[in-house]
Amino acid sequence: MMKSFFTPAPAGLDPEQLAARQERERGANNSIAILMSNGPAPSPESVAIMQRYVDGELSIDEAIELNDAMLLARYQPGAAPASPEDQSAR
Repeated sequence: MMKSFFTPAPAGLDPEQLAARQERERGANNSIAILMSNGPAPSPESVAIMQRYVDGELSIDEAIELNDAMLLARYQPGAAPASPEDQSAR
């Protein structure tokens, strides 16, 4: 079984809710695995957005939109680095 990057499902979900969450988690884990096959793991901020998708708080479209906005703010010309590691890479 593949390692999950996400917190376990909360107690009390009915079988339908649990199945839907497991499907979202499977897709999100596969996405991270594909990303990591070509580079580093996604940032903790990206994983937090994906966790919200897995938990059903966001649709996939909303998660993509939030992640895109975060990355644009972080990497647009003139943006302040998000962390000390980002500064050393410049």
